[in-house]
Amino acid sequence: MKHFLKLIRILNLAIVVFTIYAMRHGIIIPVYAYFGFEPILSELQFLFLALSSVFLTGGGYIINDYFDRNADMINHPETVVVGIKFKRRWAIVLHSVFNTIAIVCGFAISYSVGIWWLGFIFVGISFILWLYSIRLKKLPLTGNLTVSILTGLVPIFVMCFEYLGIRHTGTPVTFGLKLAVTYSGIIILGFSVFAFLLNLMREIVKDIEDIRGDIASGCKTLPIVIGKKNTNILVSLISFVSSILVIIMYFFYLKNLEFMQNDALSLWYIIALIIAPLLFITIRILFARYKKEYKILSHLLKFTMFTGIVYSIIINIIVTGNIL
Repeated sequence: MKHFLKLIRILNLAIVVFTIYAMRHGIIIPVYAYFGFEPILSELQFLFLALSSVFLTGGGYIINDYFDRNADMINHPETVVVGIKFKRRWAIVLHSVFNTIAIVCGFAISYSVGIWWLGFIFVGISFILWLYSIRLKKLPLTGNLTVSILTGLVPIFVMCFEYLGIRHTGTPVTFGLKLAVTYSGIIILGFSVFAFLLNLMREIVKDIEDIRGDIASGCKTLPIVIGKKNTNILVSLISFVSSILVIIMYFFYLKNLEFMQNDALSLWYIIALIIAPLLFITIRILFARYKKEYKILSHLLKFTMFTGIVYSIIINIIVTGNIL
């Protein structure tokens, strides 16, 4: 069982689940409640969306490990499961099962909001993850952008299917509902951009960390093409831009929303658990040279992405406090 959980990256899947439910319970539900509304999607509909996302992600991890085995034997031999703990054919079977469940759930949520053909989006994502594993990840920046865009789509899916649910039920779109949809949508979009940028940095850092195995496998990842030093500078730049965008989002948007008044938590939380780590990464990556250093930075990026998503709980606390 532990090898199976290792294969599907159970911790990463837990973060995906947390992200999906954080967008609903941390943003949508309290913001809608502030304007006197409730989410349209039922818990069952939302469960289908969550299951589809989780099984697509898990299937992506499985097929990636299947095709990336040779490079992993050089970069992380202790983590290799496919071909050692799991026969390669069973990895393909598991990948097929995961994708089938994901696509069925995707069509189920799409049908429930009245646009059944949106289920093909989940088919497309499955294909993109397969294409990423066999081709895209070997190209400079292309693979990094692919995975990061898909990561950023997770919060957006929550927002989009809620909106489609409103359209499908024919709920009268009052001025208050428009405000609820708009405000929650913009906040979720902010989380989406944040997830995209943090994941992009982490994917690039992992490419630097795995450069030896990637060279042996014939990959042309960014650090192989432009060198580690230039890649370090790029990551530093993205990290700095990310911190600036977080500051802009808070001071020029969130802070001024009517339901974010009496907020004594946000500023300290953002500075301590989001801005500080990003600024540390901005500087530290410029001096990184060894694999261990990149691994630490990769973990820090993952931690910062998590604390960023956890901020949705802070928003829930603030908005709920203003309702009461």
